[in-house]
Amino acid sequence: MKQVVFTILIICSLAAAADTLKGVVQNNTTNKPSAGDEVTLKKIGQGMEDVGKTKTNAKGEFNFNVPASQQPYIVWVQHQGVTYTQAGLPGGVPVVVRVFDAAASIKEITILDHAMAIQTSEDGATLNGEEFYQVSNQSSPPRTLTGKQTLEFYLPEGASITESSVQTGKTQLKAAVIPAGEKNKFAFVFPIRPGLTQFHILYTVPYSGKLEIDPRSDLPTETLMVAAPDSIKFAASDSAIYQSQTNPQFKSVNFFIAKNVTPKKKVAFAISGKGEMPREPEQTADQRNGRRGEPAGPGGGLGVPNERPDPLHSGQWLFLGVLSLFLAAGGVFVYTSNQNVAATAGPAIPQDRTALLMEAMKEEVFQLESDRLHGKINPQDYQTAKAALDKTLQRAVQRQSKTT
Repeated sequence: MKQVVFTILIICSLAAAADTLKGVVQNNTTNKPSAGDEVTLKKIGQGMEDVGKTKTNAKGEFNFNVPASQQPYIVWVQHQGVTYTQAGLPGGVPVVVRVFDAAASIKEITILDHAMAIQTSEDGATLNGEEFYQVSNQSSPPRTLTGKQTLEFYLPEGASITESSVQTGKTQLKAAVIPAGEKNKFAFVFPIRPGLTQFHILYTVPYSGKLEIDPRSDLPTETLMVAAPDSIKFAASDSAIYQSQTNPQFKSVNFFIAKNVTPKKKVAFAISGKGEMPREPEQTADQRNGRRGEPAGPGGGLGVPNERPDPLHSGQWLFLGVLSLFLAAGGVFVYTSNQNVAATAGPAIPQDRTALLMEAMKEEVFQLESDRLHGKINPQDYQTAKAALDKTLQRAVQRQSKTT
């Protein structure tokens, strides 16, 4: 009898420890359930660990019997060769994964913002470049651009790419860049989903003291920005294209803005001289001194700087510097929420650019506060980042009030 009771208790405890993660895959191109898609459930541990695989039924539904967990699982859905992800908890609200049909060509793709930051190495023998492309896919009906070359771009002669990545929502992934079949032309192969996607590259170029750069694109670009130390001379091939601007917070940096750039516009420019970006933005005496007990280390980015920061990328100081410069110029140089995640809550994809910016900034503010609470960012970097975000929110609110 005791053995039977013991067996029943074990079965009950095992049953209590297991739960069901349910979900549905919705095709937002056809507005119908997506049947036959492969669904993989992954668990976050030391890495991504596969828990199980299944396929959606005729109603687009799927489910997994898994151990109960306080940590969310990640659902990966493969639809027409493109992966879409969504987090979910066993026993919680059913996961809704939005997918889109794939297309080899989409006319409604534009570059909202192309930001470039350039500087030389300390000895002046190498040019270091960092570029961001914020790409908008407003296809109707919504579709995902796929193919061997989804975003094509040009780099200076002799450029060597050291890092390339893509950001959709809060997820940043390494992404391959390949030669695009034309001299100095390269391409990402990452699918461009409906909404906003940010592409990022780092590269180096041998430098002899003067270099010609042609940042043209085959896609229309709303805003092109080039940021460089004021010790580097900038000379556009067409002086009417670029407008020179400065920012009081970055007194030793100049940036040059071109608006509504078409593929036929001549946006090439030449640089000469050498110089490095400032280690940190200009600050008030109080900001430099910091609060009692707070570190006042170098940097100014979204991460904790190293003791000896790399002159280009350590601590993300360059990204924050370019971010605030670009925002001051009226751009939308931010990490944004992808529409797959936003659609889970039900609202339609916003078409207005200001509305997109507002949603993005809400995500950034939340992430920044989360990093502060978990000690992932030091107080000085937090204040600098928050000031940039606050200024951008203010601009977005002003724009929105003018259009309503």
